Amino acid sequence: MLRRLPHPHLPAEHSPGGRLRALELQRFLAHLHDALAPIRPIPPVTIYVLDEHDWRRFTRLPYGYPFQRSRPGEGFGVFAPLRYPDRLLERLTGVFAEAARRGGKVPGPLAVFLDLMIAHEYAHAVAVAWGLRARVRWVDEFLANYLYMLALHRADPELYAQARAWAELAARLRPRRRSLSGFERYPRRPLAEQLWFQGVFTLQAARMVETSGDGFVRKLLELAPFSRRDVHKKLLAAEPGLKDFFRVFGEKVG
Repeated sequence: MLRRLPHPHLPAEHSPGGRLRALELQRFLAHLHDALAPIRPIPPVTIYVLDEHDWRRFTRLPYGYPFQRSRPGEGFGVFAPLRYPDRLLERLTGVFAEAARRGGKVPGPLAVFLDLMIAHEYAHAVAVAWGLRARVRWVDEFLANYLYMLALHRADPELYAQARAWAELAARLRPRRRSLSGFERYPRRPLAEQLWFQGVFTLQAARMVETSGDGFVRKLLELAPFSRRDVHKKLLAAEPGLKDFFRVFGEKVG
């Protein structure tokens, strides 16, 4: 049975032995909440800190990869493993070693990188709560990267710099397929391709945050809601500079 840990913005439910981990994530994500909430209120987001047995009750996703499950009116949740499994750490070590051979440098422990993924999943929940879900996979991923980098930039400059460094390393990978039109098949992509996309998205988000702060998300909130038909047009209305960014993927959008 899961134990509950109250919090006004980030209540947690955790497997036995997960209390300290849940407290750490509450403190971490609370800083991000406080950085984003002045833009628009954020409803409570439950953190689930789960061992491998409890993980299987919620998802078929491989144990260790953080994810979120959020629906307005039904609740918002971020799922994190109690411990990162060795098999996941070994896979990531291999991929980032490949990136490092291309001239990059591993900026720190893999556990920090994976905790940043939890922040990314929290940003997904915020985007859903704010009515910014586009239901176009690459757009939703890009917006989550933007929101979590915006929050880190405001809340923890040192961790923001680490997140940027991890993105720079991932962007050194050389995927065979890099089109946005194919991004709907993201779950079936090799890990290196997934990390390349996230790295490139994160670096673009960082440039926007450093240039114009929260201007992009404030404009998007004025233009929301989106449909699959008009989301590209609204993205460009909020940030015309994205047109050049789309060339990275070898295609024109909008």
